[in-house]
Amino acid sequence: MMLDHIDKLELSGDAADKYGNELRPLSYLSEGLYYLYKQVKGIEVTVAPKPNPKMRVSIFGNEPQKGLVVCAFHWYAVTICNYVRLIGWLTHGEDKHQATEYVKRVIPAVYLWRNKVAAHFSITDPQKEDTPADLAKSVMSLISFDDDAYFADSLTLSMRRKGTTSTSRQDMRWSLTHTHENLSTRYWPDSGQ
Repeated sequence: MMLDHIDKLELSGDAADKYGNELRPLSYLSEGLYYLYKQVKGIEVTVAPKPNPKMRVSIFGNEPQKGLVVCAFHWYAVTICNYVRLIGWLTHGEDKHQATEYVKRVIPAVYLWRNKVAAHFSITDPQKEDTPADLAKSVMSLISFDDDAYFADSLTLSMRRKGTTSTSRQDMRWSLTHTHENLSTRYWPDSGQ
């Protein structure tokens, strides 16, 4: 059973039988991921139809259904990290460290955003590496529309507090629809997702 068509990660027949319970979530999680993708894609095509292909469109503010889009990013990030981590765990001998490294390699920006925003806001559980700007930014709904899609974490926050300036991290920018389309080649090449 092929689980990752790019890295050629698969389970043999015996392993597929052994992991029956673990393989079931991949099916329903992929359905949910596709549902979120279709919802956001449907909104994206109505936000800023481009009459001129040379024109770039950027919107940050009151786009249609912004709250639903923000929630879709939260749900998608948590779900895709679970999906990818489970594949990493299954195909790397149940090794949790290799499973995490696989997630970091396949969806690095989504993984960081999930850890700093979607799973819990950084401000509620600060880590040593978090700057004051990172903590403040974690509760801001920084989803913006750029050219053809919504992106998480498009803006950098700089702030000055008590004489010290801090800047938020800049390595968590990702698009739900672009990510899903890219992952379709890896995980669901024949499903139409």
